[in-house]
Amino acid sequence: MNQKDIARLAGVSSATVSRVINGDDRVAPKTYEKVKRVIDEYGYVHNAVARNLKKSSTKTIGYLVPDINNPFFTSVLVGFEEMCYAKGYDIIFENTCENVEKEKKSMQTLLSLRVDGLLAVLVDTENKLIDSFDSMGIPIVLIDRKSKNESKHDCIIIDNYDAVKKLVDHLVSLGHTDIATIYGSLDITPGEERLNGFLEAMKQAGIPVNPDYVVPGYFTVEGSYEATEQLLKLKKPPTAIITANNLSTMGAYAALVDHKIRIPQDISLVGIDDFLLAGHLTPPLTVVRRSNTTVGRIAGEMLMDRIEMGSTHKRIPQRIKVLPTELCVRESSGKPRNYTI
Repeated sequence: MNQKDIARLAGVSSATVSRVINGDDRVAPKTYEKVKRVIDEYGYVHNAVARNLKKSSTKTIGYLVPDINNPFFTSVLVGFEEMCYAKGYDIIFENTCENVEKEKKSMQTLLSLRVDGLLAVLVDTENKLIDSFDSMGIPIVLIDRKSKNESKHDCIIIDNYDAVKKLVDHLVSLGHTDIATIYGSLDITPGEERLNGFLEAMKQAGIPVNPDYVVPGYFTVEGSYEATEQLLKLKKPPTAIITANNLSTMGAYAALVDHKIRIPQDISLVGIDDFLLAGHLTPPLTVVRRSNTTVGRIAGEMLMDRIEMGSTHKRIPQRIKVLPTELCVRESSGKPRNYTI
């Protein structure tokens, strides 16, 4: 968002906006407050790189992620970096720690450095700073999480409903009916769709959902650990647990091991997203997996495509790619305890 954009939204001149930014006391208090509100809402970035450049390209691309501890985002980076390197672009990395204010600051930093494009996993899916990238002609590709605004941006996701259905159907085929899910944050696409997918898959299987078996884990190791302990304290614990992402799977696995619960003899454990050690734990974990490096490569291709179009990229409609998943059956899922044919 530049001075002209701020001026247009506030209904004042660019000179007035400049005075507010520079603390000039010649601006009337009422006008000052109006301009300040617009700046606070939309963000203002002084473009230090582009100011003296007639050619706008900086050969840099921003990569904005909510949690670098999540192996998914680092795996995506592998495929994305390959594409960027091949095209001669450097990556500027920002980790927002699932914090809205930190995300805002990171986006302002990337705007000030005038990146040529942005690959983003948003914390605030209604983030109005996206408008600043649009006004500066910077293309954005979203992964994993859709924007809740009327988005014009390309997006890469998986079929979350189908991913959960694969896990439910697998457990049902083994004889499970007491199936729990540790779900993620419901204000983002994966959390909302994976929980709804679980409820729908259970309905299709003709299995009533026990409300006590539906617990939040917030897509974190700690949250899932606590959720698993909550399930274990029930008078009738579930015979199987479905986790919503790799960090949730790690947390649930740790809790089961710490409480000396045998996997899968006592409780089967399955989850969405593979990770490096999943196949090497005892027992190896059953997961629904996707090719994370492929996600990064496709995201890079989509972003480079728009960058190379220049300003004409805005004429291309939004593209949404839904990537397939694969059920990888390992030893953490088995028949329920006391199962009889």
